[in-house]
Amino acid sequence: MKKGIFVAFEGIDGSGKSTQTWLLGKHLAELNKYNHIIMTREPWKDMKIRKILTQDKDPYSKSEELAKRYVEDRKSHVKKLIEPNLKKGISVITDRYSLSTLSYQQAQGISLKKLLKMHKGLLIPNIIFLIDVPVNIVLKRMTKDKINKHEQKFEANKDFIEKLRKNYLKLKELPNHKIIVIDGTKKPQEIFEKQIKPAFNKLYNQFVSN
Repeated sequence: MKKGIFVAFEGIDGSGKSTQTWLLGKHLAELNKYNHIIMTREPWKDMKIRKILTQDKDPYSKSEELAKRYVEDRKSHVKKLIEPNLKKGISVITDRYSLSTLSYQQAQGISLKKLLKMHKGLLIPNIIFLIDVPVNIVLKRMTKDKINKHEQKFEANKDFIEKLRKNYLKLKELPNHKIIVIDGTKKPQEIFEKQIKPAFNKLYNQFVSN
């Protein structure tokens, strides 16, 4: 491929997006031994974000600071890692990207209009897989697997998670974005084989033929 494919996985914590990120990376490598892939995640480099998430238990506090930090971290992520590799023909798969900020910080009280303005001009993924899972299932998964047990700023509040899910689903019609909503209630391999793989292969074939 002359240019790499940029893929983002989105969803509330416990949705299974990290597992699907790895499954897609493995699949892309198996499609052609010359395919090069970078798997990454956000937040990327700003360690202050992680500190806020672990030490602040109020899901509605520090909304402005978090929005600013996430967007600046994302711009750096794109400039220093994502874009340079895509230009080399290396595909990039990220666990979280702009939809996370549009959902989380909107749930914190910042308007979608303002958040979209903050992202203006930022690179848009070729495809975004939004893994949707009902909140009660997500909470059971997080309890069972102890997901993010040290990061409870958002995940400890059920009402906040409900807002997150609604925000994510409202974004599926976001202009200029190819967002595919995935039913994340099935088993991981079934989700990948029946929902993600067919959609990705269609995009992949377009890239290869160009």
